[in-house]
Amino acid sequence: MRALGVLLVVAALAALVWRSQLFTVARPGAHPLPLALLTPKARRVADVDVVLAAVPVGMERIHAGNAPVLVHFWAPWEHHSGPQAVALDSLRRGLPPGALQFAVVCFDPYPSVARYLGRMRLRLPVLLDHRRDLSAVLPCPSMPYTYVIDAGGRIMIEQAGEVDWLAPATRAALDSVITAPPALPSAAPAPLHGT
Repeated sequence: MRALGVLLVVAALAALVWRSQLFTVARPGAHPLPLALLTPKARRVADVDVVLAAVPVGMERIHAGNAPVLVHFWAPWEHHSGPQAVALDSLRRGLPPGALQFAVVCFDPYPSVARYLGRMRLRLPVLLDHRRDLSAVLPCPSMPYTYVIDAGGRIMIEQAGEVDWLAPATRAALDSVITAPPALPSAAPAPLHGT
C-alpha cells in the first residue's frame, strides 16, 4: 500500500513537471491576424543581446537597439507551421535588404527542425533557443508568439497566435516600426528583463 502511495506521488510530480514544459498553442480554428502596433503606453524597452545556434549551421546574434528585429517563436508541429513559415519568408524577401532582422526561434531538437526545414525547402533561417537565453528576456507564453522591436529597443508589437504575414496591415505595421524614430533617453521606459 505504501509503494502505491509513493508511486502516485511520483506520478503527480511527473505530471506537474511535464505540464510546466508545455506551451499554450493557438487553437486550430483561430484565423491568422495581421500584426498590430501596441499603444504607446504599452511599449517597453527590451534588453536583447543573445547568440543562438542556427539551422542548418552557424550562429546568429540577435541584438535589439541597432536595427529593428522581428522575433517569431515557432514550432514545426504547429497546425499551420509550413504555410506560416512560407508566408513569413515571402514577407522577408519583399522588404528592403537589412530593413528588419528576422529571428524565427524554435525550442525543438536540432534533428527534427533540420529535417522539417529540408522537407519544406525553406530558406528562412531558424534559430534554436534550447537554453532559453532569448525567451528569458522575451517570454514565450504561447505558440506561436511574435515580437517586433524597433531600432531604439522598444517592443512595438507583441502578439500571440498565427499571423497574416501578407496582409497590408502587417506590412503597414512593420513599415511603422522600421521608420520609427529612436526613443528619447529621458522618455525611455525601464528595460524589460526576464520573468
